[in-house]
Amino acid sequence: MSWKKIFAVIRREYVERVRTKAFWFGTALIPIFFLAYIGIQVATSRNAGGERKIVVLDVSGRLYEPLVRDLADRETKAEKDAERKGVHWILEQRPVAGDLAATKEALRQEVLAKRIDAYLVLDPSLIEKDRIEYYSTSVSEFVALNQLERAVNHVLLKERIGNRGLPADLLNELERRAELKPFKVTKAGATEEKGAAFFTVLIFMIILYTTFLMYGMQNMKGVIDEKTNRIVEVIIASVRPTELMLGKIIGIGLVGLTQYLIWSLVAMNLSLPAIAGMFSTGEMGVPKIPISMILYFILFFLCGYFLYASVYTAIGAPFNTDQEAQQLAMVPMMFIVSVWAFFPALMNNPNGGVAVFASLFPFTSPLAMFLRTSMGQPPGWQVVLSIAILISSTVGIAWLAGRIYRVGILMYGKKPTIPEIFRWVRYKPGQAPQPAAPEAS
Repeated sequence: MSWKKIFAVIRREYVERVRTKAFWFGTALIPIFFLAYIGIQVATSRNAGGERKIVVLDVSGRLYEPLVRDLADRETKAEKDAERKGVHWILEQRPVAGDLAATKEALRQEVLAKRIDAYLVLDPSLIEKDRIEYYSTSVSEFVALNQLERAVNHVLLKERIGNRGLPADLLNELERRAELKPFKVTKAGATEEKGAAFFTVLIFMIILYTTFLMYGMQNMKGVIDEKTNRIVEVIIASVRPTELMLGKIIGIGLVGLTQYLIWSLVAMNLSLPAIAGMFSTGEMGVPKIPISMILYFILFFLCGYFLYASVYTAIGAPFNTDQEAQQLAMVPMMFIVSVWAFFPALMNNPNGGVAVFASLFPFTSPLAMFLRTSMGQPPGWQVVLSIAILISSTVGIAWLAGRIYRVGILMYGKKPTIPEIFRWVRYKPGQAPQPAAPEAS
């Protein structure tokens, strides 16, 4: 194997992709989209609830006025504390005209006619059964429903305290909650764990996830394009297939690292201060990225990329078009996506059996073990075993992909079957199989 030729292939793959307008357009578009996403969230989160005009059927006649005051107090407190505003409620009290069923039917017609958004029924007989009825054309507005439910329950609790002859200020004492503050124990001591840490880990997880998908597919597409254009026949005259495959994988990987370097510089100079400012005004705190997280990210990035890039390169070699390769390309894609199925188990029980399996299985370990090392401290032997399995699997799959690649890139005609592809692995160097026969017309 000639490393001089591999470096030449790396340079060709890298320069060809970095010089394209699509590369720079995509590189610039991601930070712009991310900043716009953050800006839109900040702008809309302050008053995302809008307003609701509802009618209140207070059968007892005692709950309407306290409910109006409670909702108004909550809205005033949110404005004063610069918190995210909820729904602005416009309440109207209606008497029960005749029986309750007839009144509810009349209000139903008003909701359908869009004269009101909803109506709330405060019936003592239902309240005794711990039920409050809310009628609207939309029952999926969870923020609005939760806000209204808390206000009604607060009013009911206050009334029950008064009915028992207890002091009114007892309500404030009963509503006090103790905040649970988690602290992460490490060898250096204990540090308070805030939401920003999880946010940082999630960003790294998304970067790994998109890298394996996006640049794996680029390897597959690059192989198919060269094969379709017959460029590979010229290249193979001076470069061995394995050298070409390795150079292609490394070159495309360096393109991805270049994009991440540019995005990191943009984040440090523009995005990160803005995000840190948002965190510092809330309860999440400024994210702190430990050196160990960065080292694990680089390690699992390299191992995971080479693993999936080898798989996608081997998938692209036997086929002549993207359409032919798509069906087989779904297999590694399903392994990458499957990590999110383990996500609840990884977060809730990072040392449980499911989490250990996901962090040792080579196709999910780059994401699963990175998450475990970032959010906790898994046993050292599991980390070492996961890395050893991942590296050995990467070497084995790269070898297998090289055997398939050296035969597949020169095969044209009928789409090969899976057994045929695996038979190519057994061919010795210099022993080329006959091209697959074209399909009968």
